[in-house]
Amino acid sequence: IGMFSVAIGAIANLLLDPLFIFVLNFGVRGAAIATVLSQGLSAVFVLQLGFPVLAAETDGNTVIKTGFNTIYGLIAAIVSSIGSLYLLWGVFEWAQSMNSQDGGAQSMAFKRIAGGLVAVITPQLIPVITSSVGA
Repeated sequence: IGMFSVAIGAIANLLLDPLFIFVLNFGVRGAAIATVLSQGLSAVFVLQLGFPVLAAETDGNTVIKTGFNTIYGLIAAIVSSIGSLYLLWGVFEWAQSMNSQDGGAQSMAFKRIAGGLVAVITPQLIPVITSSVGA
């Protein structure tokens, strides 16, 4: 669920960015609006897909396992969304610091970019690592 929700958010953002930036002439504000809407669409996808699965199960252990997987997918989507916003913030800050030639601001921007990358990638890697280890 986590990877599909990230893909839906990315594709929606890819489609909404040109609409808000160029067609509606919102500029950077349009990119921010498109990102927020895309992440909201991703969250709706996770909520819509996750909760009916819980209602369809009858075995108690399966309900608990499916519930934890759904909650993990929701938390992973939220962490990924926050990470992508943090990553975008770092990229914009880096661009501004490059323009002003401010070394301290460039350092902080790189830290935000690295933190955003970790927050975006980690929730997607945890299921891969746990399945390969056999947990």
